[in-house]
Amino acid sequence: MVVPSSKVDVNHFPVLIHNESKRTTVVPVGTVVGYLYLIDPVNPVGEADVASEEFDPNLINFGDSPMPESWKERLRQKLSQRAGVFSLHEWDVGLAKGVEHPIRLSDSRPFRERSRRLAPADIEDVRRHIQELLTAGIIKESRSPYASPIVIARKKNGSIRMCIDYRTLNRRTIPDQYTTPRIEDALDCLSGSQWFSVLDLRSGYYQIAMAPEDKEKTAFICPLGFYQFERMPQGVTGAPATFQRLMEKVVGDMNLLQVLVYLDDLIVFGRTLQEHENRLLKVIDRLKEAGLKISPDKCQFGQAKVKYVGHIVSTEGIAADPEKIKAVTTWPQPVDLKSLRSFLGFCGYYRRFIADYAKIVKPLTDLTKGYAPKQGKLDPKKLGNYLKDSELFGERWTSSCTGAFHQIINRLTTAPVLAFADPNKQYILHVDACLQGLGAVLYQEHSTGLRPVAFASRKLSNAEQKYPIHQLEFLALKWAVVDKFHDYLYGAKFTVRTDNNPLTYVLTTAKLNATGHRWLASLATYDFDVQYRPGKTNVDADLLSRREFGDGENWQCISETGVRSICQRVCADTFPDSSTRYVEQLCPSSECIPDAFAFPTHLSCPYLEQKSHAEMVKSQKDDTTLGAVMSALEKGKWPVGVDSNSELGLMKREMARLILKDGLLHRCSKNLAGAETYQMVLPAEFREAVIRSLHDDMGHLGVERTTELVRNRFFWPKMAQEVEKYIKNCGQCVTFKTPCKKSAPLHQITSLGPLDLVCIDFL
Repeated sequence: MVVPSSKVDVNHFPVLIHNESKRTTVVPVGTVVGYLYLIDPVNPVGEADVASEEFDPNLINFGDSPMPESWKERLRQKLSQRAGVFSLHEWDVGLAKGVEHPIRLSDSRPFRERSRRLAPADIEDVRRHIQELLTAGIIKESRSPYASPIVIARKKNGSIRMCIDYRTLNRRTIPDQYTTPRIEDALDCLSGSQWFSVLDLRSGYYQIAMAPEDKEKTAFICPLGFYQFERMPQGVTGAPATFQRLMEKVVGDMNLLQVLVYLDDLIVFGRTLQEHENRLLKVIDRLKEAGLKISPDKCQFGQAKVKYVGHIVSTEGIAADPEKIKAVTTWPQPVDLKSLRSFLGFCGYYRRFIADYAKIVKPLTDLTKGYAPKQGKLDPKKLGNYLKDSELFGERWTSSCTGAFHQIINRLTTAPVLAFADPNKQYILHVDACLQGLGAVLYQEHSTGLRPVAFASRKLSNAEQKYPIHQLEFLALKWAVVDKFHDYLYGAKFTVRTDNNPLTYVLTTAKLNATGHRWLASLATYDFDVQYRPGKTNVDADLLSRREFGDGENWQCISETGVRSICQRVCADTFPDSSTRYVEQLCPSSECIPDAFAFPTHLSCPYLEQKSHAEMVKSQKDDTTLGAVMSALEKGKWPVGVDSNSELGLMKREMARLILKDGLLHRCSKNLAGAETYQMVLPAEFREAVIRSLHDDMGHLGVERTTELVRNRFFWPKMAQEVEKYIKNCGQCVTFKTPCKKSAPLHQITSLGPLDLVCIDFL
């Protein structure tokens, strides 16, 4: 309302009242029609006003940038020539050209929620904030049939943050599926960069106009009035998608190659000062052309180390922001589901910096079970057993939960700096599996040694928890290569290092199920070799916690051709020819399989691994039976009374197949394909240890599969009977495995006359 100053004096202020209804309305004398308040004057801000103001080049602050002074002055001058892109104060926001934010509703029926009370201490601050929004043209008075309430929160500096509770509106809004990029994927694009600049838009959401037909849907009500947004507000569904789409459109072909965009945060990167300057000015020009403005006090120009979306980005790599991590050191111990999810959500954002994250937090994630699902149908059988979200953990919070809580905090505060992925360097993958979960670390070789590029981990499903350890190792390899690090490894040559070889299961198991076949086929498409170092059995070894690796001479390398040959060999023994053609195309033959993997006499047999060749020869000669056999082979004559010794008699029957190879007694036989295989004849003192190793350490396999594992490597008389006897007396197998019950035999049904036996089948 505008009133001429000649009509106004201290005692009289005319107010225009307009009756918009079709009936007569009487206003009684003395009716209060409004209140007057003294406000702080706010000058309207327009584009012309901003353009006319003089831009201060000193607003461009380089901080502690190592950039030479001559380059700083040069860049400051060029940025000053583009002063129109810089916001000079809080309400100097731009207006994006050619974009509006729509709100599509699944239910267009208007709704109106009640206004919420304001604390007396907040009233003046809210009134001032609303006036600033009105003056800046971000909101206007409304007559909308929609109404959402406001929520007031105080910032650390004491100022207010006015939020709108759009939950009702958001439930009816059809979501925009345009998503923001994954941070870990985006940061990998910074590899090789030496200079960085971070740009921050001033009130980015307010720089996008609302679609005219949808402005009324943003209306909010408070004790101080009823308003609606002219610009895109925070808190509405689809706002991040609209903003991300706009920013990616603005930078265009520069995205991911010269600049990264994550909502209103942009980081420009370059390998040299000249390249960085050219890219920065190009981005600034595109922002100005789009009508957007950045906040100079929040920008970082020409830095070798910058903060970006909760990370520290530098020439050395990527690290977690210490200021963000500092908050977790004082995090109170979670007491209910809400506080636990908040803690896990924060830690999960930085999980790529933590080795074996899923295994560490497993006691905490187990606490989230037993609650009613947020989506989907409820289980009728558990309706009365669901825990309440507000229910305290109480005795369910155990000492293991406390240990996990403190351990994850310690890991966060000591997280390493991850190296940038360099496609010109070879990747080295370390995988690990245990009963608590899967883990993997991706490394690359640098001048300072091996540096981690990324950590990955996940917990096991209920079905996977029943896998034997060797199958878990195979699963860990497939998951790390195919599922987690596919973007890094596909099309690149890399090395898999393990001292608990996952391919042992693939090689030594004649029977492979359909799942294993799928894993095998998916791995065959990658170009990698495996480095295997024999070591002591360590079912629960935590490979991810190792930062240093042993001497390269201790590793045995299998070429990528050998790996594919292993896959081909297993497929050929397990599946029809039509199923193995794909693998066969990758490798012509299996001759390149190393001896250690073709006939691994030492795999998973730690006791034998400690024996040298000379010691094994001595052990055979010291064995009563084998010593006599070796002597008979050398002299060509068997000792007197051989038939009285049952074991020696059985060995005599194998005389045609027994040979001395490098001084060791072996049994030569032919497999189904006609190829010769050699089994070392094992002395009696090693037999129980070998059975234990190939049964217990391979996941407590059954009699047939364990016998096959032993037979592929060794030979001694009555070997199958000894394996069966050992397994029948295995405490774990007896406890957890259900004995196979024989089915009743089938008998011929006879009848004595017509209708003596009537059978009916119900369909």
